[in-house]
Formats: sequence, C-alpha cells, structure tokens
Amino acid sequence: MLETNEKQTKTLKIIRNSLLVVILGLVLWALDFNILFWIQNLIRNDVFDVIIPFYTSLGEDGIIWIALGLILFIPKKYRKTGIMVLAALLVMLVVNNIVLKNLIARPRPCWTYPEMVQLVHNPSSYSFPSGHTTSAFAVAFTVFSQHKKLGKVIIVMAAIMAFTRLYVFVHFPTDIYGGILVAAVITTFVCFMEKKISPRITEFLQKRTNK
Repeated sequence: MLETNEKQTKTLKIIRNSLLVVILGLVLWALDFNILFWIQNLIRNDVFDVIIPFYTSLGEDGIIWIALGLILFIPKKYRKTGIMVLAALLVMLVVNNIVLKNLIARPRPCWTYPEMVQLVHNPSSYSFPSGHTTSAFAVAFTVFSQHKKLGKVIIVMAAIMAFTRLYVFVHFPTDIYGGILVAAVITTFVCFMEKKISPRITEFLQKRTNK
C-alpha cells in the first residue's frame, strides 16, 4: 500500500511539473516579441553592445564548451566529467542542430525584423531551439551532476550565454527555454549512459591489469 502511494505521488509530481513546463512555455510564447523589444529598449546600451557580442561569439560552434571539456579531461579528478561534457556536446549537435532545428524550422526574430541593428552576423540556421543555449546548459547540467560547486559557476555562465542570444536579437525567449529543456534531457541521457558504461569499462580495465 505504501509503495502504491509513493508511485501515485511520484506520478502526480511528474504530471504537475509537466503542466508547469507547458504553461511557462505558453506564457513565454505569448510574450516572445514583447520580451525581445523590452530588452532592446530598456537594457541595450553602448557598453553591452561591445561586451555581449564578444561573449556570445565564444559560444559559436560550442568553442568555449569544447575547450572546457578538454580542460576537464586533463586532471584525473575531472576526467570522467570532461568525457561526459564532450559526449553531451556530440549528442547536442545531432539532436539540436541537425534534427530539431530543421524539423521545426522556426524563423529567427532577426529575419522577421531585419531593420533591427545587428550586433552579430545574421545566422543561416533556424531558430528553435537555441544552439548556444542548449550546448551551454548541457555542459552546465552535466558538470553540476558530477561537481556541484563548479557546476553552479558554469550554470551562471550558461545563463549569461542564453541572455546574450536575446540581446543580439537572434533568438526568441522560447528558443532559450526550449534549449534549456533539451539540455536537461541530453544531460539525463548522458548520465544514464555513464552509469551503464562506466562499470563495464572499469571491469574491462581491471581484467586487463590482472592478466
């Protein structure tokens, strides 16, 4: 009986959280352009016009996150995390950039309003989900799953990266939201695979060492 109640509670939590995700997504979708223009009218300034395009350029092709994965791979303490980060980025490339963007084919806001002053080059890929956001949060969530303190720092970096995509007017808020959700799914998948594969690799290496 107790086990049944726990299952029902867990099911209700999943349903509740799923509804909250959908509701928040709908609210953002209704306010997409309003939020973008609010940023352009109230936050944009000459200083940010220099800093933000530079920071967002670090996310092109996941350069900053690939570099982070390689750096984490060097020390033994973070090696597994580095491998997981690189794996998350590879999964992200396929799921986000190759499949979802072309399947959904959402035009970017800068295509709809070409008269807006562009701070970065006009991207040729579709808008949803944001690749910069997905890669940033996939890395941040993956690191957080292994090292909480370092993960919190990278989550802040990822959040700033996501905001830059709104600031330079190349993504909608729902593109950012979608990217975070996709990143969470990718991280869950990578962590699941790590738990399945890691023990087998350890066992294989031990057998090789004992020979």
